[in-house]
Amino acid sequence: MTHHHKSNEEVEGDPDTGHGRGMPRRPDERRLDERLEEDREDVGLPPDQDK
Repeated sequence: MTHHHKSNEEVEGDPDTGHGRGMPRRPDERRLDERLEEDREDVGLPPDQDK
């Protein structure tokens, strides 16, 4: 029987620069921090104290 599956790397691509198969790109660190702060505000938590 012939091996016909792609490796995970071939399917997923590089998570830091984008994904194969139409998946969205990973947001940059600044945007992730902004989203974290927005999410914390939405649920009534104080701002992140690690900054």
